[in-house]
Amino acid sequence: MEVTVTDLTVRFGAVAVLDDVDLEIASGERRALIGPNGAGKTTLLNVIAGELRPAQGSVRLGTRDATTLPPWKRARLGLGRTFQRSTLFGQLTVAENVALAVRARIRGSWRFWPGGQHPVREEVGKRLEAAALAHLANRRAANIGHGEQRMLELELALAASPSVLLLDEPMAGLSGAERQSVLNRLLTLPRQVTIVIVEHDLDAVFAIAERVSVLDHGVKIADGGPAAVRADPRVQEAYIGAF
Repeated sequence: MEVTVTDLTVRFGAVAVLDDVDLEIASGERRALIGPNGAGKTTLLNVIAGELRPAQGSVRLGTRDATTLPPWKRARLGLGRTFQRSTLFGQLTVAENVALAVRARIRGSWRFWPGGQHPVREEVGKRLEAAALAHLANRRAANIGHGEQRMLELELALAASPSVLLLDEPMAGLSGAERQSVLNRLLTLPRQVTIVIVEHDLDAVFAIAERVSVLDHGVKIADGGPAAVRADPRVQEAYIGAF
């Protein structure tokens, strides 16, 4: 599904956190949003997801004007996301967390494991295998490691079968091996899923993204292929040169 952001401005008081930002993200594209802290990246994701209303501008999901739609209606259109902070049910097991996400998608019974070898159980098993979490299926989510929680959060978002997946710093706080696991999972996703990722791990960004948009103080200062963005003097000065 395409994502189109047009003339987007968000103000917190008198401060423009996003200033007249345009984005055109094609269906199936892997797009990265990068920039220094405070550039407006998470704010942009929040506007696309419907958690913030812009002062001006519009958001389209596919052919639908989603500017005034609440988050749950955007989710019904196929929008999924992860957050910087954990959104897990910590007292439920890893498998139960995934089961809830699957149940939310099919809108069926809310019992975790109805009827023996139900398709929900089978899907949960497959998703835990894909996320390398099967060995933790019966562990409470609050008691698994940070990297494992991040993988679980990603799998919960994928369980909704999104057409667009917004990822807010999925590599934050992960070890090298954990970052590689997340990267590998993202690289296996089908082209039916459009990915928009905010991330400071530039190695991951340039491994995933086909196009990179750069924000600085709420303004889009560059937009293009990874090689062109990496070589852009404005990007070097504002961001990449600091790494």
